[in-house]
Formats: sequence, structure tokens, C-alpha cells
Amino acid sequence: MITGLILKKRLHLQNFSNLRIRRINTGGGIRTYQIVFNSRIPDLPLTTYMLNMKKLMPHITDGYGKSYSGTPWADLHIFNGQLNGAIFFVSDLAGFYGIESNYSEKYIKISENRLVEITIPDLKKVDVYTSTLTQTYKDLRKQYQGQGIKNTKLVDSKLIKESGSIQYIFLTESTEITGKDKASHRVGSDSKQQFSLNTDSLVPNLSKTYDMVLQLDNIFPNSENTMSWLQVYDGELIDRKMMKELLDVADVRIWDNTPAFQYQGFRYRLSQIKASLYPEIRPDNFWVIKHGSQAYLDKHFSQLFDKGTLDLFLNNMLSILIKYCKQLGYAELQKGQGNYKINTGDKNAR
Repeated sequence: MITGLILKKRLHLQNFSNLRIRRINTGGGIRTYQIVFNSRIPDLPLTTYMLNMKKLMPHITDGYGKSYSGTPWADLHIFNGQLNGAIFFVSDLAGFYGIESNYSEKYIKISENRLVEITIPDLKKVDVYTSTLTQTYKDLRKQYQGQGIKNTKLVDSKLIKESGSIQYIFLTESTEITGKDKASHRVGSDSKQQFSLNTDSLVPNLSKTYDMVLQLDNIFPNSENTMSWLQVYDGELIDRKMMKELLDVADVRIWDNTPAFQYQGFRYRLSQIKASLYPEIRPDNFWVIKHGSQAYLDKHFSQLFDKGTLDLFLNNMLSILIKYCKQLGYAELQKGQGNYKINTGDKNAR
């Protein structure tokens, strides 16, 4: 599907036939786009001359003023750029006519829908989100226990109807290197521990395995009254490849019960970008110095998101997604075609 149409539905702009978009040249590495519409006169064509006459160019003032340039305007319905790793903001032309827009308050809160967030394709860039320190121990784990696909299994799933989310539950082995030459990493100890949410403390881990949870949010229509990703396909025939795109665009939240995830600040740092399944408000003032502020992945999650590992799990994850779509009555297999008819009815969670 054209990503411009995804944006149009996600931003609740279906009632506007005239929508334009351009990229803002900020000089930074993050792609930034501006989308404009006119809630006062929805049918008014948005000509390039009109848009260039308006004061639509953003600027920052904190002692200094900075001007930005933009690319030529294009129709939103033909925009097919990548959503991941980009920032989108909306400008309503009604404000330039001195009349308050009914949409202004609604869309000023667009950040609540988090168009820019951590997704599976983002986290697959493990080098970006794995610190040098974590990489050292990840390499050590790999040396003795192999790739993540050998020591991690997808064991269960769970549907969270209130938020339209799917939880994928993995089980991973603890790192065992006892008795190996030149091994000094303390995870080789026999007294394994894991973090308990119930007691907010470490407890004995007799199984020598850890639980890992990867949650994809806002997949299905839900009671939180936000446009879900499945609703983007409402009324369409889609194949497995298009269904798989839902795994790529959904917001990701993660958690595991390893001691490092809690006590080395991974849970706290993920909470700062709303990507921790269980938010942590206690700041990490020590390990951030060793790991860095973008160290979101402990060695277990870093192994899981390695391309060679996660790609092998994605087919099973897709099958689970389709299973829930059928159970909820949102997807009907079209016999003889191999496609799925999507019918969400724009309803909340059933």
C-alpha cells in the first residue's frame, strides 16, 4: 500500500481530498516531513503558489533563529516514502485565516500516536542499539552457545485486546561458560538469578532460562480509540506479504527478566522512548556511562534481533498474527486466491 494512504488514515485525514507533503531539509540525519491541509475549506485546492505564500516553514528560536528549506510540495496520496525513522508533523492552513479549526486540538496531540517509534526493522539494526560492552559479552555467549536461533525459542503468544496488541513470548538459555578456558565472565556461576516484577527484586532461577517478551502494539482495533494498523487495510484484499508489513510498522515494546535488563539500565532507557513493556522511572546514573544512552538491547535481545535469528522467527510470528486476525473475525481467507479479505468495521476491540 502507498504509505501516503497509511499516513492519511493514521492521522484521521480521510475527510480531506487535498493534502500535500514535503520534506524539510533540517541538515540532520532524521528525515522530517510536513503535511498540510485546510480544515476550514477542505475542498480548496492547495496550490504551490498558495503554500509558498504562507508562513509554513518551521523555525527554532532559543537565542538564535534558524531557517529551514523544503523540497517541492507533492500530493500525499502518491507519497511512498519509508515511515520508519522519519518524523511527520501536520499544519492546518485554517489557522492562517484567523479562524480556529475544530481539528487543531485533535491533531496537536499527534505525538500520542507515536508515528516515530521503535519498530522491528529499527531494532534489527543491533549495532546501533548494542553497546560495545554488551557486544563483548554477546560475542562470548555466541562463542560457547552459538547464534540466538540455537539458544532462543518462540514458545507462546498472547492477545491484549485493550490495546490491540500481540505479545510474542520467547525462552532463552542463560549464558553458561563454566569450565571453559580463559572464561572469567561471572554468568558462569551456578547460582542463577532472575528479576521478579512481583517482588521488584532478584529471585533464584533454577531453570537457568529467561523469559523474553516482544509486544507489538496497536495491531488490531482496540478500546484506546486510536487508528490501528489493521484498519489501514479495511475493505482490502491482502496477501501474506502485506500482512507481514504489520509486523514491521507496529510499535515495539520489550522486556526480559534478566538481571542486566533491570539493573544495567536497559529497562529505564527503553522507558524513555516508551518502548519498555513495563516502564521504569528510577533513573540509571551508573550503567549509562558504560553503555551509552542508546543502549536499548541487552545481549539476549541483541541476539534475538540479529538478522540471522529474527528472520527465522518471523514466519511463525506471521502465522500467529493471521491466527488472531481470523479468531477476531477481521480476516477471511478467500478460497482459491490465498488472499485475506480484511473487514474491521472500524470497531473497537471485540
